[in-house]
Amino acid sequence: MDPDECLNYLVVEAQQELILDPDNVEYARALTLTAIDRVSQIDQAIDEVSVGWPVQRMPKVDLSIIRLAYAEAIVLKGAPVEVVLDEAVELAKEFGTHASPKFVNGLLMGIFRKMGWSRIVKNGTIRE
Repeated sequence: MDPDECLNYLVVEAQQELILDPDNVEYARALTLTAIDRVSQIDQAIDEVSVGWPVQRMPKVDLSIIRLAYAEAIVLKGAPVEVVLDEAVELAKEFGTHASPKFVNGLLMGIFRKMGWSRIVKNGTIRE
C-alpha cells in the first residue's frame, strides 16, 4: 500500500474511534514520509554503529522505531535528542520484545553520538 494511502486510512480509522488529535496528523505524516524517503541514509547510519547486527537481521519493530527516531531527531529536528531517545525506548518497551529497549537505546545512542550529540548517560542520568 502507498504510504500516503495507508496514513489516510489510519487517520480515518482513528478519527472514527475519537483517538486522534487532529493537530498531530500532519506531524505524523511528515515524520513517517521522512523516514521512508531517507531509509537508505538512516540504514547506513545504523550499520555504522551496529556491531554484529546488519539491518536486514534486525527485528522489524525495533528497526522501525530507530528509523522514526532518527528521522525525528536528525532530519526533522522535531524534538530534542533526549526526548526522542526516551520516546523510542518507551515504544520499544510497549511494542518490542524484552530486549528491545536496550537494543534501541544502544543503537540510537551510538548514532546520536556519532552525529555530534555529546551527552553521556551514566547511571540513568544524562550528563555533559
